[in-house]
Amino acid sequence: MLMKKKSIIGLFLFPIHNNVIFFVFIYLLGVVNSLIEFYVLGYKFSLFIFLSQILDVYLMCLFIILFPNKIRKYIRWLFSTFLYVLSIVNIFCVEKFRAKLGPEIFNVIIETNSQEASEFWDKYVGYDIIVSNVCLIFLLLFLHIFISLREKSHTQMLLYPLNSKRSLSLSMFQLLFLFFIVACCTCSLSSRINLIRLLLAPDISSLDQYVDNKTLNTPLNNFAFSFKMHQLSVSGLNVLVKSQEIIQIDNCSYHCDNVVLIIGESYIRAHSQLYGYNKKTTPRQVARTMNNCNGRLVVYEDVISPSNLTSTVFKNVFSLHSVEDTANWEKYPLFPVVFRKAGYNVTFITNQFVKSLSTDVFNFSGGLFLNDSRLSQLQFDHRNNCSHRYDEDLLEDYDSLRNYNNDHNLIIFHLAGQHFDFFKRSPNTYKIFNADDYLERANLDNVERQLVADYDNATYYNDYVVDEIIRRFENENSIVIYMPDHGEECYDEIHRMGRMPSGYYSAEMARQEFRIPFWIWCSDKFSKKNPSLLELILNSKRRPFMTDDLPHVLLFLAGISCQYYNDEKNVLSNNFNSNRVRLIEGKVDYDELIK
Repeated sequence: MLMKKKSIIGLFLFPIHNNVIFFVFIYLLGVVNSLIEFYVLGYKFSLFIFLSQILDVYLMCLFIILFPNKIRKYIRWLFSTFLYVLSIVNIFCVEKFRAKLGPEIFNVIIETNSQEASEFWDKYVGYDIIVSNVCLIFLLLFLHIFISLREKSHTQMLLYPLNSKRSLSLSMFQLLFLFFIVACCTCSLSSRINLIRLLLAPDISSLDQYVDNKTLNTPLNNFAFSFKMHQLSVSGLNVLVKSQEIIQIDNCSYHCDNVVLIIGESYIRAHSQLYGYNKKTTPRQVARTMNNCNGRLVVYEDVISPSNLTSTVFKNVFSLHSVEDTANWEKYPLFPVVFRKAGYNVTFITNQFVKSLSTDVFNFSGGLFLNDSRLSQLQFDHRNNCSHRYDEDLLEDYDSLRNYNNDHNLIIFHLAGQHFDFFKRSPNTYKIFNADDYLERANLDNVERQLVADYDNATYYNDYVVDEIIRRFENENSIVIYMPDHGEECYDEIHRMGRMPSGYYSAEMARQEFRIPFWIWCSDKFSKKNPSLLELILNSKRRPFMTDDLPHVLLFLAGISCQYYNDEKNVLSNNFNSNRVRLIEGKVDYDELIK
């Protein structure tokens, strides 16, 4: 019985035993990568990453033993060479650009020609790299080579006969080690299933729900994701570009000179003073709801986001594609392209989707259609070229481009808003709340109360930035629409901070993460010139709306007529379909969920 048990253990451990040096060093390679990323990028330490990497290396060893014994060493050298190169590139990017190897960097590498590569080498590769954390990867590589070259043939330890205390002790060690391997495999199984689903995704839109730090926790997994993203993006973007080129405009009545869209970030409606919050987080916006103010701000009562992920929201909001449409997203026009073809000057000012090597992987697929050179030229006449620590610096970006405005303009502001880390979203002069202001929240400890204070400070600062944007259009025939991409959790209905991944839905989660503030501000000149439009806005503020249909509202306000406009999707229209099923993440009926 003991011999049978030993044979089973030996069978499971054989992939490691047959590739023991490879297993140890490739695992150490993953550990060193993760530790450097934790240290340089300031990531939160996660034991899960080190456990899940054991499964990755075990699967590599399992793959290697599928080959005949005489060529296994060549497969090991091939794997090792590839992984060390990936690690060197990854740590180089971490050191130089403060970004892991990801889709944006992968695309840069793919598109770089020999001259650019030579210039890059001259600029970035020098002595400082040799003495940086990259040298740790080289040291590990040299040690791996040295030990591999000194490896001698040895007895198959796992097959020792059980006739001595030594073999019995070894068997017990092997059994414990096997349990450890199984435990590591179990704890990381879901993330590896996610990785498989990601690699099998049929289009870019399907990738978002599988992208997280647990799935993309090694340079190899990031490389696989980047390759898949590049593969899908090339085909998807080609279709999207062709869809924009055939857009035709019937006519345009130009209802206003400036159509302004402000897109916020991670804004919890329950933390807005506009919606009854007991802290004065939006005093400037509240003042603009008064009739005696210059212009009129109309607050909408029932608006939700189609997703709680920025990239997915942007794809839905920028396209005339609706969540329930069966045709592929890439076959629909993007509303900035429609505006440009109608004669509007289009300006895009963003604090997140600036083209950069450090683009967040969670935002990459959303930024892809904004930063692709062909689509950027089709959508925008002007845009800013750098991000800022604080959103108010975007005002200076816009002011520098303001002279390019013509008679009719579409201006899109994309803020960092209340994106985590909340403390970093507002300068010290706007930190008016602290933990002591939330002592009535007995269910929170002091650290949690301070996080709520940080969030409300970010909301208060956001109120200032938004108000400053409006001020730039007060004396013109202008309309301003404000919406955030999605909501957030900040210890309100659920004792949790952040957002839940796709696949988990509850009424409490939906109210915090999908229900968002939404308002339309009309200047005095716009109201006097378009009294019928103002009346439609006032009459529509209680209608249920989802922001994937925002382009239809924008086209209507701009006076643009084309075949893509649908009156039933325009919340301002008397023909608006108030009975539409609002599917969050394209799956769950929001209104049924929150009943």
